[in-house]
Amino acid sequence: MEYYTLLTIVYSIAEHSVQFSVWFPSEAECWDVLLGTGTIYDQVNGEAGYCDISEVASKLVKPKLRPW
Repeated sequence: MEYYTLLTIVYSIAEHSVQFSVWFPSEAECWDVLLGTGTIYDQVNGEAGYCDISEVASKLVKPKLRPW
């Protein structure tokens, strides 16, 4: 089952440390943005980033229909 995942990126502007967060529908998508090249993490010159998995399912598995 997949869960919504919160990507948090920390970066600096002048002397101030700033952070922002973005929701993704899966942990894999979050890590792709965090570890990929040319992503938003690279564009803001991120200093740190992490993915927090929530307890809210983003994709539910429907039960199979029974032939009775």
